[in-house]
Amino acid sequence: MTIIHHYLRKELLILSSFIVALGFLTSCEKQPDLGQFGNSNVTDNNSANIVAVDSSTVLLSTVYVDSVASAATTFLQVGTYKDAYMGQITSQAYLQVRPPAGLPALDPLRDAYDSIGMALFFRKSNPFYGDTTIPQTFEVHQVVDTLYQLPSYANGWWSNQYLPIGPALGSTTVSIAPNLPYTSQNAGDTVKIRMDDALGQELYNMAYNKSDTLTTLSTFLNWFKGLCITPGPASGGAMYGFFDSCLLRVYYRENINGASKTKSIDFTLYNRSAQWNYITNNRAGSPTANLITPTNIAQPPPATLSSVTGNSSYVDNILGLTTKLSFPYLNAISQRPDYIGLLRAQLTIIPLAGSFSTTWTLPPQVGVYATDLHNQQGGPIPAQGSGSAQTGNLVTNYFAPLLSTYTYDVTNFVAAQITNTAPGSNQVGLMLSITSPANLSQWRRLAIADQSYPTQQRITLTVYYISLYPHQ
Repeated sequence: MTIIHHYLRKELLILSSFIVALGFLTSCEKQPDLGQFGNSNVTDNNSANIVAVDSSTVLLSTVYVDSVASAATTFLQVGTYKDAYMGQITSQAYLQVRPPAGLPALDPLRDAYDSIGMALFFRKSNPFYGDTTIPQTFEVHQVVDTLYQLPSYANGWWSNQYLPIGPALGSTTVSIAPNLPYTSQNAGDTVKIRMDDALGQELYNMAYNKSDTLTTLSTFLNWFKGLCITPGPASGGAMYGFFDSCLLRVYYRENINGASKTKSIDFTLYNRSAQWNYITNNRAGSPTANLITPTNIAQPPPATLSSVTGNSSYVDNILGLTTKLSFPYLNAISQRPDYIGLLRAQLTIIPLAGSFSTTWTLPPQVGVYATDLHNQQGGPIPAQGSGSAQTGNLVTNYFAPLLSTYTYDVTNFVAAQITNTAPGSNQVGLMLSITSPANLSQWRRLAIADQSYPTQQRITLTVYYISLYPHQ
């Protein structure tokens, strides 16, 4: 749709008068109030013509990469849930622990092994997603292969990498309310998992004997290859992020003069860069089931048109999904016979109605970036007159979903593209991606309706330009 706004003085019939009109537009006194533009004409002292075009074709594609860097995010992401748009998502956390720097002097006459457990630390407002009213089961497994065998370790760990694990050494079922500082275990912000006593007794005996397996770090890491925290088989509903300051604790009792006191030997997280989250996504039966997947490592990330994915595109960085916007006919605006110059361009993103709720929340910040014909994400697109990155200024309205919008000033991008007729220019576009560090630590996704939807429900690019003559 093209909206015409009459702003032309009758006497502005020659070129010099147009220049004067442009001068008025750029002055403080004469700048039109663009916020008043709508479906009806308004005037600004009859000084100029401004045309608003909001019918520009916007093509949406979901760009998919098969893995993301999931190491050292500071969170152990553990859980599983089923999402109507993404399918079944599961995450399990790999980590290494190290023995304490100093071992206690254990006396067989007064000290005795008690138990072993894993402590995960939950914090209020941690990264969570899904239905947290469902109790969750968490299991602890021992890695049965070394953390250093995969050659990619030198380049960091990725979300599609896993190591074989043994049977569960322990598990617990617990309810966690994200906005409360305690769990159903009534242990404050700690989730406790009781583990196999055979492992606990073995570690206790090593501590008692001052075994070099515990006193020499490299020897310990070669013997105790790591742990993996997984959701239990019956789990479902939500994903949780625990702080990576977890610990493996061996308890023992010290008896002095008939009084028993509980003490512990703590094995703490070793090497945050070697802690990563292994994420799987079964998209069968979901709108994203038909996403084009990479066929080899070297190829550019493939883009799938929204027509193949339920007439929507998706942003879910943890799952490797971003949205590419392309504008194949944008330069047609500059070819209009009345076109003088670009004034402003605004991109409005309306999340797909019904795709979000207080359970399936939207990402609060989504950045807009440049992208090329190879679907690679470039630098952020700043607003006109600003060097700052944009995050969408989300206004969430759960009662009126169509009023929930992300908005971006894309004047700089449109100014570069509106006259670009180079080969492949119609494949240069914008990329929507969740901003760092939330892109790798928070489980939130955005579904965007394409232009097959009614006008009030779809993505819109509105271009304001200065016109040569008044339109009727």
